[in-house]
Amino acid sequence: MSGEGYRGLLQARCWGKHLREKGFTWDQIADVLALTHQASPLRLYRLAHGRTAVDVVAMVNDADPAGTATLRESRLYEFEFWPGAGRRPPARLLTVLAKIYQTAARTLVYDEALASYSTSDREAICGADFRELDANRPPCRERATMEVSAATVPADTSLVDASACVRLLHATGVEEADMKRRELLFELALVLGGSRALDLLRILTPDEEERLAGVLRSAWRVDEATARTFEKLTMHARQSDDTHGPASLLPAVNGHRVAVGRLLSRGSMPPSLHGRLLGTYVDLSQLAGYLAYDLLDAPAAEQPLNDGLRAALDLGDPTLIGYAHYWLGRVAADQQRTAAVLDHAFAAQEWVARSPSKLLESLIESLFSIVHATEGDAAASARAHDRALALAGAPKDNEPAFLYWITPAAVESRRASLLVQLNQPWPAVAAAERSLAKRDSRSSRIRGLSLARYASALTLSKEIPEATAKLTEAADITRQHSSARLSDEIGQARARLDRWADTTYVRQLDETLRSCGLTWAGPAGGV
Repeated sequence: MSGEGYRGLLQARCWGKHLREKGFTWDQIADVLALTHQASPLRLYRLAHGRTAVDVVAMVNDADPAGTATLRESRLYEFEFWPGAGRRPPARLLTVLAKIYQTAARTLVYDEALASYSTSDREAICGADFRELDANRPPCRERATMEVSAATVPADTSLVDASACVRLLHATGVEEADMKRRELLFELALVLGGSRALDLLRILTPDEEERLAGVLRSAWRVDEATARTFEKLTMHARQSDDTHGPASLLPAVNGHRVAVGRLLSRGSMPPSLHGRLLGTYVDLSQLAGYLAYDLLDAPAAEQPLNDGLRAALDLGDPTLIGYAHYWLGRVAADQQRTAAVLDHAFAAQEWVARSPSKLLESLIESLFSIVHATEGDAAASARAHDRALALAGAPKDNEPAFLYWITPAAVESRRASLLVQLNQPWPAVAAAERSLAKRDSRSSRIRGLSLARYASALTLSKEIPEATAKLTEAADITRQHSSARLSDEIGQARARLDRWADTTYVRQLDETLRSCGLTWAGPAGGV
C-alpha cells in the first residue's frame, strides 16, 4: 500500500471510529466516506471498517470452511477498481464480503453494474443481507438513513446529517494541513454538534482543543480550564447569534449543552467547579431555548428553558432563575397565554428582588409592559416601559456577561411593537426612531426588528413610501441573519400594506422580499 493510500486508510479509520461512537451504521459511514473519496462501494466499505486489503483477504480466506478460497491482495484491489477498471467480483465473493462488512451484498455494487450479472447471480446478491449483524442498526427498519435517524434519535445522540458531514469533512480534511489537529477537530465537532460547531471551536487554542478532547473522552479530569473553555465557547455563540442568527448555531449549542450535562453527571469535581459548570449549563439551556424561540418553535424552546430553570434552582442563583422565567414568559407571550406570562413575570419579580442586577429588573418590567398591552391597558404598559427603559441604561460593570444585549435600543424596539398593537401610530414611530438612534451595532436582529416595527407604524400613519423604504432595509438584513422572528415581523408589516399593493413603492418592495425568500399572508398581530 502506498504512503498516500495508508494515510487515507488511517483517516477513514479515525472517522469511522468516531462515527460509530455517534451511532452511525456501516452503511451510513460508507455514505459519508463517499462524499470525500472517489472509490467503488467495495472499497468504501473496507475503508469504513478501517481494514487493510491484507486484513480482508485473510478474513475471506478464513470464512471458507473447505479451505479452498485463494483470494489474493492484488486480486481484491482489482475487484475494488471495477467497473471503471479491474475485474468484476464473483457473486459468491460479494456475499462473503457483505457478511464481513455487515451490510447487504446489493450495496457493494453500483446499480448499473448489477445488470451485468446473470439472473441466478443477481438473485444471490440481492438475497444476501447481513445488516442485522450491525450493532448500530436501528431495529425494525428496512434501511436506516442519516436523515431518518437524525429525526428519530434523542437530541443528545442525534446523528450528523449528510450535508453537515460534507462541510465537516471538507473543513477537517482540506482546510487543516496538520493531520493531528484535523482528527482532533473532527472528534470535537462530532461531540459538540457537528460541522456547525467548527466555527465555535476556531476560537480555541490548540492546548484548549486538546484538553477539551481529553476531558470529553473521560481521559482527563474536569478542571477550571474546562469550565473556562465552555464559558468562552458559550459567550462566542451568543455573539455569533447577534450577527448570523439561530439556524446555524442551534445544533452546536445543543451539542455543547449535552456535553456539559454529561460532565456534570460524573460528579467527581469540587463543589465550586460543579457550580461553574452548572451555571454554564443554565446559560446554554437558555441560549438553546432562545434560538428555538427565534426560529418560532415554541415547544422546542420551552424544553431547554425548563431544563435551565431546574438547573438554576439547583444552583440557587436568583439572576439565572429570573432570567429563565423571563424567557419562558416571552415564549408564552408570543402564544398569547396571558395567565402563563403573568405566572412567570411574578415569579421572576420575586427572584429579581434577590438579585443585584438592574438589567434583569429592566427585562421583568418589559415583560409586565407586554402583559398590560395585551390586556389593552396602555397607561400601565407605558409606566412599565418607562421603568424598563431607565433600568436598561444602568452601568454594566457588575452585570452578568449574558445580559450584555439589554440596551435602551432593545427596550425601545419592543415598545414600538406594543404601540403598533395598541394602534398608536405616532408614539410607535417615535419609539422606533429612538430605538434606531440608540441602536447597538453588534445586533443586526434588533435593528431589523426596529425597522420592521417602524414600517408598521408608518403604514398605520399612511406614510407608504417611508414604510416601504424601512421594510426594504429590514429585508436586506435577512440575507445574512436567519431570525425567523425577523422574517415574520417583516411579513406582518408587509401584510399591512395590502391596501397599497398596486403602488410602485409596494411593487418594488415585493420584488425585494421575493429576492430574499420572504413571504407574507394575512394581517399582523401579537407582541
